Amino acid sequence: MAASEPGRTFTLGAVEVIGTTESDATALTTEAVDVEQMLALHRDDLAEALDLVPGVALQNLGQRRERLIALRGFSSRQVPLFIDGVPVYVPYDGNVDLARFGIDYVSEIVVSKGLGSLLYGPNALGGAVNVISRKPTAPLEIFARASAEFDDDFGGIEQRGSVSVGGLRGQWYGNFTVSHADSEGYRLPDDFRLQGPLPLNASPSNYEDGGARDNADSRDTVISAKIGFVPNADNEFALSYYRQQGDKNDPLYSGNYLSQYACDADNDPSTPDTNCSRPDGVAVRYWQWPYWNKESFYFVARNAVTAQGTLRWRLFHDSFENSLESFRNATYTEETGTLPGYVFYGSQYDDYTYGGSADFEWRWNDLHTTRIASHYRQDVHRESQRQPALPEQRLEIPTYDVAIEHEWKLTPQLTLTPGYSFLRQPGRTVQIYDSRSQTFNPQSVDDADAHNAQIIGTWRLDDSQSFVAGVSRKTRFPTLKDRFSGGLGTVRPNPALKREIADHYEIGYELRRERWGGRIALFQSELDDAIQSVTLLTPPAPAEPPCPNSTTTCTQLQNVGKQRHRGVELSATATPIDALTLIAQANFVDIDNRGQNSAVKITGTPDAIYRLRADWNLLPQWRLRLDAQHEADRFSNSTGTRVAESFTVANAFLRFSPVTRVGIDIGVRNLTDELYAYDEGYYEAGRTWLAQVDYRY
Repeated sequence: MAASEPGRTFTLGAVEVIGTTESDATALTTEAVDVEQMLALHRDDLAEALDLVPGVALQNLGQRRERLIALRGFSSRQVPLFIDGVPVYVPYDGNVDLARFGIDYVSEIVVSKGLGSLLYGPNALGGAVNVISRKPTAPLEIFARASAEFDDDFGGIEQRGSVSVGGLRGQWYGNFTVSHADSEGYRLPDDFRLQGPLPLNASPSNYEDGGARDNADSRDTVISAKIGFVPNADNEFALSYYRQQGDKNDPLYSGNYLSQYACDADNDPSTPDTNCSRPDGVAVRYWQWPYWNKESFYFVARNAVTAQGTLRWRLFHDSFENSLESFRNATYTEETGTLPGYVFYGSQYDDYTYGGSADFEWRWNDLHTTRIASHYRQDVHRESQRQPALPEQRLEIPTYDVAIEHEWKLTPQLTLTPGYSFLRQPGRTVQIYDSRSQTFNPQSVDDADAHNAQIIGTWRLDDSQSFVAGVSRKTRFPTLKDRFSGGLGTVRPNPALKREIADHYEIGYELRRERWGGRIALFQSELDDAIQSVTLLTPPAPAEPPCPNSTTTCTQLQNVGKQRHRGVELSATATPIDALTLIAQANFVDIDNRGQNSAVKITGTPDAIYRLRADWNLLPQWRLRLDAQHEADRFSNSTGTRVAESFTVANAFLRFSPVTRVGIDIGVRNLTDELYAYDEGYYEAGRTWLAQVDYRY
């Protein structure tokens, strides 16, 4: 039997394609990364894989050690994640840590941007990410790999292993994948130095000292299973299961903008130093997550409705649970809630989402196709606290959505695709716990609805050249956390938050020749009623402060923001000789706060990213892959006092295939041992060496 590829696309997992044909608009408004690219460049989780896509900037939410993305400046809350078309997120937060998800079950990742299909459903304000799993196409398919990573002293820091087995037998198919990653942390680059100064009488052992990164270990196990039944060419049914189980620890803040530091407050060298405070500084937190688990069941079916129609429907249940522990110091043995201005007692989430969707496509003739979609989901958040024990809080909210798109081929070259969707969240009363009165207080949430619309035109000059242009309005309802979080006593909830609105404008051009090609996109997005944090003034005593655990700084999320996102994305691919492929990308985005918040800095998104990749088949059994990336600096807080500096990172991997089914990789990440961070003070790994062996059948 010939060696099979490790991933084949599970077509029921696509969103834009309901029947068998991809629309002209979809082909020009989405980007895809297949599993072969991820494996070749050793992008071992979803965050690293998405960092290959034009317009995507990787983010690290340092205080929570969460890997997120920004897509043209829109955050992960505004760009939802799907697995096989099923929404996957933390119901309370509205996003999810992408680094917890491996790629061993993946066939490809599809990224939709501002003109992405309305068929995705609610809250795809800035786009959507759909991870499509594998579907076997041979009687037996096996893919297995094992890898280890080492620091410069060749001390082991991470081990990974995975096995995927699948097969096709008559009308049935199935696939099972299990993977495990065990990381002992990582080594900081040699250039790391703690900037300081530390607070007076601070113990240096409670701060990062370089070398092995403190409190940075993690473990993740992912299980994915699928069984499908295809009675005939017109019908297909599949039941899938996904579970991610892990734990992680949070590396310490190690930047130069601590909330408290030793200083000469009176500028008099003869008097002792004292501790000064920065209201927008960072407090070092000693956090660990003993468990971080996510589990999904979903059923997907496709049924023909005469020769002209196709119905696809999904049912799903997705759950999430985690626990967060806080400690007094770096011994991680004594729990505390005594950090200045910040009280934390630990929390457990026990959340779940359930719902379903139905898509229908009707092909009137060769010129007209109509697609209709409906979605329903119920988000439920349950949270409890320890020390002292507090009663469980339960929040839930449903969301409904209906959408329609019509593809009209005006000529063989020109296609027009208008679309419309309607979203609704019913009003309800929820009980919010007040830590001051130690009682539950009712909070009312009004009915909310939104109208989305877009129109996209595509023009194919010939088989190798295409233009696309479009206008789109999209919305996002606030998450449960946006509305009801008290920020551990430092945030005032705002149940009256409204939806955000984004108007997108985009034009693009794509060229594909035999040995080279490219794509360019010019875009602008106007974001209105953006949800932003606003500082509330503390009234004079004896009036109570607006937040229970804050006597100075208290904030509230409000619909006061106006933003403009505009930029350009360039990508090119060339194969000058059969053995060599070159890829280049350049992404530029300019984001401005407008109106009364014009001085507020946009965080987490660099204004320029450059990527270069080379794939060189040196000899029949040898292959060299190189990639390099440069990112401009970015703000890490809204006042602009914390900045993650620009950086350049390069990686290299050499592959040897002694026989058809076996591959051996050696390589290095961060070749130059660059000191860099996506979030100021939360530094990434230094130079890391890799060895891997894999087998395909």
